[in-house]
Amino acid sequence: MFIGIDVGGTNTDIAIIKDNEIKTIKIPNEEGFEGAFRRIPAEDIEKSRIAVSTSLPLNLLLSRSEQYPTLSIVVPGPGLNYEKFGKVVRGFVNHRGDVVEDIDEREIEEILKSSEYDNIAISSKFSVRNASIENKIFEIARKYCDERSIALSHYGGGMIFPYRINTAIINAKIIKTVYELTDTIKSLVGDFFYYKGDGGIIPYQIALRNPSELYNSSPAAVAVGAYFLTKERKALVIDIGGTTTDFVLIEDGLPKIVENIEFFGRKTLIRCVDSFSIPFGGDSAVENGKLKPGRIGKPIAFGGENFTLTDALNLEDSEIGDYRKSIEYAESHGIDSRAIDSFVEMIAKSIESMEAERIILTGYLSRYLAKRISRASKVSVIVPDHSESVNAVGVAVSRISLTMYVRYDTESGKAIYNGVVESCPFKLGSLPSDEEMMAYAEQKLIDVIKEQGYDVDEKVNVIYFNSYSVVRGGIKRGKIADIVVQIQPGISKELLW
Repeated sequence: MFIGIDVGGTNTDIAIIKDNEIKTIKIPNEEGFEGAFRRIPAEDIEKSRIAVSTSLPLNLLLSRSEQYPTLSIVVPGPGLNYEKFGKVVRGFVNHRGDVVEDIDEREIEEILKSSEYDNIAISSKFSVRNASIENKIFEIARKYCDERSIALSHYGGGMIFPYRINTAIINAKIIKTVYELTDTIKSLVGDFFYYKGDGGIIPYQIALRNPSELYNSSPAAVAVGAYFLTKERKALVIDIGGTTTDFVLIEDGLPKIVENIEFFGRKTLIRCVDSFSIPFGGDSAVENGKLKPGRIGKPIAFGGENFTLTDALNLEDSEIGDYRKSIEYAESHGIDSRAIDSFVEMIAKSIESMEAERIILTGYLSRYLAKRISRASKVSVIVPDHSESVNAVGVAVSRISLTMYVRYDTESGKAIYNGVVESCPFKLGSLPSDEEMMAYAEQKLIDVIKEQGYDVDEKVNVIYFNSYSVVRGGIKRGKIADIVVQIQPGISKELLW
C-alpha cells in the first residue's frame, strides 16, 4: 500500500492507493497531521509506504528570514576572497580531499562566542571530497548552538563552492523546523519519506541533512500525480489551490526541472520543478468586484467570514459547500460574480505565455472552472479523477530518488561518498576499468538506501563520469574517477499500471 500526504497553504490532501484503487481525502490544515492520520485506518498505516510533502519550512523562511540570523563559517583555503559569504577561518582541504591545513580551534571558539546568531552554516571548499574539517567545526559549534540548528555544506553536494555556501545557509535556517516536523510525523507513524522538489522521495533521515531539497515539493507532486492519472506526457498542469494557483510543465512524463534556484539574490545548489504561481486561489477575497491576492480565511460557504472566489462560483450554480450562504451574503452586500472572469483571464494569459497545447487542471475548483478556462484560452482542458487531490496522488506514487557524488582515488587508496572518506574498494595503485568504477558507485548508492531499511528496485543511472590516470615519473601510479550516480525521480514500478 502507498499513502501520500501533501500539506498545502490551506488544506492537507491524502491519497491511499490499495489494490490498484485510489482513495483521496481533503481536510483543513487546522486538523494537523494528527487529523490526517486519524482519517486513515491504523492497519493501513502499518502496511503502507508513507510519504509526506510540505512547503511549510521554506514558507517560514521566505516570510520571516530576518528572524533567523545565520552565522556562516567559511573555510575556503588560499585564493579568492569569500568574506561576503561569512566568517572566513583558517583551514584547507585540497582538490584531492587531503587536509593541507587544519582549523584553529581557538579561532572558531572566539567567533562562536562573539557572534549573534540563531543557527550556523559550516562550509569548507572541497568538503564534498573530505568533510573532516566541517565535522570538526560542527563538534565545536554544538557546544554553543543546538546541533539541530547547524547545517554542513557537504550534504548539499556539488562542486560550485559559492552555491554550496548559500545552500548551507538556507539549510541552517530551516533545519530545526524540519527536525521538529519530523518528530511530529514519526510520533504518529514511525518511518516515512519526504517528498522532494524534483519529484522523488527520500527517507526522512536523508532530508534532515539537506532539507532544502523539499523546496517546491507541492508543485512537483501535482505534476507527477497529473501524469500518473492522465498519462499525458506533455502538458501544462494548473493547480488551483486555496491560496495560490501553480503552473508546472510536464515534459516526457516528468516535471520540467530547473537547477540552481536563487534565494535572496544568491544562487544555490537546489534543483526543483520549474514552476510559477499567481497569488490567487479559491480562498482569495473578493472586494469591489476584484480579487485580492493571498488568503485571509475560509469562504462563506465553509463557515468563513470573507466572500471569496469560491463563493462567487456559487452565484453561478456551482453548489460548493453551503452554497446558499454564499448567495445570501452576495445578495445582502450587493456582490456579483465578476471576479470569476478576472481570475479566468489571468489563467488564460499565463497559458498563452507558455504556449501550452494541453492543460491538466487540478485542485478543488478545477471541475467548476474547466469549461471557462478552456474557452478563454482556446486550449483543450483535462480534469482527471481525484483532481482535488492530485498532489497527494503524486506523493504516493513516486519512487525513491537519491543522488550521490563519488570519487575514487586508487593512488591514495581513498573512496569519497558525499564527502565521507572510506577505504577504496580497489587495490592501492590499481587501474580499474571505467565500467568497474561505475558499477561500484551504483552499488554504493543502493547500499546506502538499504542501510536505511528500504529495498531498491529502480535502476541507478550514472549522470556524470570522468576519469584519468595519475602518472608520476612516466609510470601510472593509480586512477582517479569522479562519478555522480542517481536514482532518477519518477513513478514506482509497482504502480506502473
